[in-house]
Amino acid sequence: MRRMMPLTLAAALLLPVPVTLSFAADAVPTELDTSKEALLTADEVTYFNTEQRVEATGNVEIVQGDRILRSDRVIYDIGADTVRAEGNVVLMDPTGNVLFADNMDLENELKTGAIRDFKLLFTDRSRLAAHDAVRETENRTVLNKAVFTSCEPCREDPTRAPIWQIKSEKVIHDRTEKTITYRNAFLEFFGVPIVYTPYFSHPDPTVDRESGFLAPTAFTSSILGYGVTTPYYYVISEDKDMTITPTITSKEGVQMAAEYRQAVKSGKFQFDGSLTYVDEVDDNNIETGDKEFQGHIRGDGQFRIDDTWVWGYDVFRTSHDTYLEKYDISDEDTLTSYAYLAGQRGRNYSQLSAYSFQGLTEDDDAGETPIVPGWWNYSFVGEPNSFGGRFSADADALAIYRTDGQDTDRFSLEGGYHIPYTTSNGQVITFDTSLRGDLYYAHDILADPDDPSSATDQNDFYGRVVPSASVKWRYPFVRQAGTIRQMVEPIVEGVWSDVLGDNDTPNEDSLSFEFDDTNLFGSNRYAGLDEVETGARVNYGINMGVYGASGGYTTLLFGQSYNFSNNTGFENGTGLEDQFSDYVARLEIRPAHYLQLVNRIRLDHDSLYLARNEVTMKMGRTDDWFNLGYVYLRDDVNSLSQNKREEVYIEGKTKVAEFWSVYGSYRRNLVNSGNSVDGTIGFEYLDECFGFTLEASRSFTRDRDVEPNTSISFKFRLLPFN
Repeated sequence: MRRMMPLTLAAALLLPVPVTLSFAADAVPTELDTSKEALLTADEVTYFNTEQRVEATGNVEIVQGDRILRSDRVIYDIGADTVRAEGNVVLMDPTGNVLFADNMDLENELKTGAIRDFKLLFTDRSRLAAHDAVRETENRTVLNKAVFTSCEPCREDPTRAPIWQIKSEKVIHDRTEKTITYRNAFLEFFGVPIVYTPYFSHPDPTVDRESGFLAPTAFTSSILGYGVTTPYYYVISEDKDMTITPTITSKEGVQMAAEYRQAVKSGKFQFDGSLTYVDEVDDNNIETGDKEFQGHIRGDGQFRIDDTWVWGYDVFRTSHDTYLEKYDISDEDTLTSYAYLAGQRGRNYSQLSAYSFQGLTEDDDAGETPIVPGWWNYSFVGEPNSFGGRFSADADALAIYRTDGQDTDRFSLEGGYHIPYTTSNGQVITFDTSLRGDLYYAHDILADPDDPSSATDQNDFYGRVVPSASVKWRYPFVRQAGTIRQMVEPIVEGVWSDVLGDNDTPNEDSLSFEFDDTNLFGSNRYAGLDEVETGARVNYGINMGVYGASGGYTTLLFGQSYNFSNNTGFENGTGLEDQFSDYVARLEIRPAHYLQLVNRIRLDHDSLYLARNEVTMKMGRTDDWFNLGYVYLRDDVNSLSQNKREEVYIEGKTKVAEFWSVYGSYRRNLVNSGNSVDGTIGFEYLDECFGFTLEASRSFTRDRDVEPNTSISFKFRLLPFN
């Protein structure tokens, strides 16, 4: 039978001669406070009155506060208030770390003492071992002839040296500072000493954030030459930190980059930026003989003022068009910076914002790029009445300024009424009406609306009223077949809208247009407010779906639009230039969460030729995944040349062994004879304590001074250091 009793009670029951006592488990006081008393359990407990000693043998366990000591044999010296544990000693402390040893001599409620054959297992599975150790205080342990590693022992041969370990003559583990400090230390790989240092320190594995170097990267690049990146992470305080990243290259010198992050009471914000001083070159990458600074800045933040209002910003600017591409910072063609103030209370929402844009393509003209010093939106949705109908009100005020080109001011007010209705047999009918008024003032009006450089010295006011009405009918049919639910839903929508007043108002926010399944239904397919789809038309289609009990599904939407006027107002190539529009469809297949296929198409309504075909496929899980993207546009109306566009993109990653992975990506232009755009292939090794990545990439295109580039990089890290 197991013996269990408080050690303080054992001290009071010492007898004149050594005896063995047995106590039933239910004899333990039910109100025992283990933070003040030590609770001992063992197969056998012997008390020696003369020596003032208690000996416990066989599966001994002592609980003192949050500490638990287990051993084959424990000797408790009551007079000296010391505990000696012998054989298979295990001590678990309040942090979750577990200490193993051959024997221990402990005192001060198991907080201090001497330990032989010290082995400490941290909560993250890192290990610190030593020939012997002394726990000077509860939070400071000094170890002699110590070894630290975060690598798991080899399964086939646990005695074999790990991938890496640090051997040191003396190690100090300070739990107050949460650091491990080494004296006369060697870093070994597979048991072979590689680096010696007289002093080395790093945070212990309980630390989530600590200043120090992150994983370095060495690379070679056609543009930058040979280089190395060594980021340093600096913890400023609990609410702020930053990363400083110098990049040293053989061709372009040194680039300094930094990222700053901070949380405040009302929100959080971050900034990153970089700067370098290089030889100036022209668009043909020929040096001009001068030097110049190049760099970028980027940041965002969001802050709450009160329960109603929030404000924030997003900033992204660069000094040169090709700088971000050259240093692999971003592949954006247009940088957008904005600030906003937004509030929502009940059914009211309002936002005031300002925008600035920076175009990075060769065709962009900074003078013709719009600046939006103010854009105000307001929206209100009323409470449903007894019929389910509700009113809505919207307001919009916009100011657009250009240093070289047309300036536009716009103010719009709109009121609407919405009525949803469901019949007794499941038909869903929705009625919508709206009336909007727009007022414009244009300065330096364009002679040719399609040519932003054709600004004149003429100014004018424009005004119009836009009435709109629509009714939409849906009739979903649902059938349950075993665990499969089937749905067929025909949809018909009738829409009428018109423009009363000026028809040649400026167009600032409706320049890009694509006809697909997302805008098959609706009163206005144009983005924004400036362009209005007029006349009477009917949109119709069918929505079908099959849904499984486990969450898998397949859906299909197919539809078309008919305009009662021969002049639809849409350009050629949009799919809406004729009375009968092109057919649009979307097929989505998702049998499980790890597989998704989406195919969007647009078919010419006369010949049924593909005018648009877009395929995306995603499959796999975290370790093994594959993505495919394909797009075909017979007429890319959003490009400057309106030429055909066809492109394919693949990327993926697969785990080829327990710790080894291969990943890559490839993009190819398929127009005419086709050409490669860019590609990447990489190999990654990552286990619990060590990782490295070897990556090769190639860019096949040229953008002014940025020529086609081949780069090879190598990055490694030792966990938990970086």
